Amino acid sequence: MSPAQSSHWPSRALGVGALAAANGESARRRRRRRRGRMVSVARQAPSTPLAAALTLSVPRRWLVTMVKLAAKCILAGDPAVGKTALAQIFRSDGAHFQKNYTLTTGVDLVVKTVPVPDTGDSVELFIFDSAGKELFSEMLDKLWESPNVLCLVYDVTNEQSFANCGKWLEKARSQASGTSLPGVLVGNKTDLAGRRVVDSAQARAWALGQGLECFETSVLKLLPQKEPALPSGHLF
Repeated sequence: MSPAQSSHWPSRALGVGALAAANGESARRRRRRRRGRMVSVARQAPSTPLAAALTLSVPRRWLVTMVKLAAKCILAGDPAVGKTALAQIFRSDGAHFQKNYTLTTGVDLVVKTVPVPDTGDSVELFIFDSAGKELFSEMLDKLWESPNVLCLVYDVTNEQSFANCGKWLEKARSQASGTSLPGVLVGNKTDLAGRRVVDSAQARAWALGQGLECFETSVLKLLPQKEPALPSGHLF
């Protein structure tokens, strides 16, 4: 299984180190990956607002000249808010969109290298796309161990999905090894403007209070034939 493909993460694999081991990397290289000191060859600009937001959330203290960093990103939120669709568009640079809803079971893994804005550095993001019904599962505790970045998604037409963001945030931060967990709050499905129930200002205020970046989008508007929901530069 290639790490660049979305796949069901084995229940015994606890994070990035296990992914590297499963793909035959040497112990020395795994240690270098954990320290985030692999030489970067990626220099392209962020392709979507999600890419820009996630790289913006990586702590600047990790950055030194000309390196590729490795970060474990948790993609969390209620069922049917659009987490998997966002992950697929993010991975494919907008080329692939899941038209029919399919419930994620367990955790899917997406790997993507994105540049850090205004530097020559890049981040290899290991994005754990978790099933929205797994909030209290023991498997999630293991798979979410020691995250570096959080992407918290809600549906702007579903007030309960926004209300539950606090529970998902608490869950993710309980798995973090440090005192804080940087990340972004993403309001999805803005194309359904007539059904919106979560106010933008309300979401921004909550995100600010939690120390999160915040933006809204629609996976439909992230397709290559359409304009992005937000320009990447807006998040720098």
